[in-house]
Amino acid sequence: MGRPRIFISAGEVSGDLHGSNLIRAILRQAPDAEIIGLGGSKMEAAGAHLLANTVEFGIIGFLPIVASASRYLDLLSRTDRLVASWRPDVVVTIDCPGFHFLLASRFRVRRIPLLWYIPPQLWAWAPWRVRKLRRRVTRVACVLPVEEPFFREHGVPATFVGHPVADHLRGLDLDQAFIASLRTRRGDRVVGLMPGSRRQEVTPILRRQITVARALAARDPHCSFVLALASEAYRRQAARVTADSGLAIRTVVGKTHEVQRAADLVLAKSGTTTLELACYETPMAVFYNVTAAKWHLAGRWLVNTPHLTLPNTVAGRRIVPEYMRTGSLTPAETDEVIRLLLDQRRRSRMKADLAEVHRQIDVPGTADKTAGLALDMIGRSVPQPTPWRFGLDM
Repeated sequence: MGRPRIFISAGEVSGDLHGSNLIRAILRQAPDAEIIGLGGSKMEAAGAHLLANTVEFGIIGFLPIVASASRYLDLLSRTDRLVASWRPDVVVTIDCPGFHFLLASRFRVRRIPLLWYIPPQLWAWAPWRVRKLRRRVTRVACVLPVEEPFFREHGVPATFVGHPVADHLRGLDLDQAFIASLRTRRGDRVVGLMPGSRRQEVTPILRRQITVARALAARDPHCSFVLALASEAYRRQAARVTADSGLAIRTVVGKTHEVQRAADLVLAKSGTTTLELACYETPMAVFYNVTAAKWHLAGRWLVNTPHLTLPNTVAGRRIVPEYMRTGSLTPAETDEVIRLLLDQRRRSRMKADLAEVHRQIDVPGTADKTAGLALDMIGRSVPQPTPWRFGLDM
């Protein structure tokens, strides 16, 4: 076998992180591998040559793709031309189903084996899309225990590799001085606000979190609030929300894991953050950004599981409160969040449940296992697609 050629595609902050760890694992096992891809600065620093910075570009979800159709079509076209000329031995897509379903169809036409790392959550919503996935991928690297049996049952080759957040957190060197600075008074209770890493969701999620934060401050004068942003680019956007909150909110960038570790309670947007908090056993309440119109028009028909928050999915029951729709929480829901901060019995029960979630997803060497799967796929034959399925509708 010659020098391996690997194309890796990620589309957001967490995908860039997991992609960078995967690249390092690939280069440990195949030091001469040539890696080109779509991603961000972390993947580039790990050794990938970027065709485009898709973290800055933003390729999350279906609606952004529709809103910027010409940019996405141009990116698809550039990627397809590169693949046709460079001809990678294997492709790895990371999360981002809205974009990667489109991209995967092009790789399928080119008959290039594809590994989907952190696959779409088809077990949770719109499960009929598994037929589309089965046509496009060679193998799935599953990151949640529930995924492997689901995909195998539907004819998709799948391997559970563990969730990359557990490996990543284990290797972090946290800023202990910053953690200590979060508690300036004896008896302080630190409440973290984490509105996510997607620009279009930061403002609506943060507004809901601040409404709950006001209720917490009214019940406990020892609350201190810290807003952890994923990027400096969101600071001004967040400041417009916090300015009239009536609360003293400290805003930090680049200290997300320290806040997750130190906080007594985190008001979090749904997503990978919730599993990170589970690894730290930090109590949380989880917020989504689904309007009533979206829920009635699409959500209630597409969602196929009683629990969408990842810790609840792993546990198979509601261990973490999750609030799906936009708008203020009800008084009962607000009281539920307050108990997570003030009721020691409730806090202890959640911490124990989160520890069990951590145990289930913690498989040492996740990136190395995924790298091994990708390298083993080199040389794998991919059947010719059905002629009438060529192209984006395949």
